[in-house]
Amino acid sequence: MSMLLLIIGMGLCSFLPRYLPLAVLAGREMPAVVETLLKYTPPAVLAALVFPAVLTPSGKGIELTLANPYLIGGAVTFVAGLVSKRFLLSTSVGIAAFYVSRWLIG
Repeated sequence: MSMLLLIIGMGLCSFLPRYLPLAVLAGREMPAVVETLLKYTPPAVLAALVFPAVLTPSGKGIELTLANPYLIGGAVTFVAGLVSKRFLLSTSVGIAAFYVSRWLIG
């Protein structure tokens, strides 16, 4: 019974913070400043998730060397994204660059 309550509680903790703003703000117009700020939320969250993994893969400090395949893959993905403007293509090229650099580095 306690496991069921835990699952239900975690489901509510995950669902409510996502649903309540939608329910409260539905049908209302947001100020232009808020809309502008919300446009920057997805890139900011993505950067916050990706940069620590790319720059400190071992967790022992920043590794800005060519011996860091995560940095190479991330840089190639960034450049491919700038050039192609296509998410799937740039991600695929970055993953390939990561594995090739990992294989070459050893």
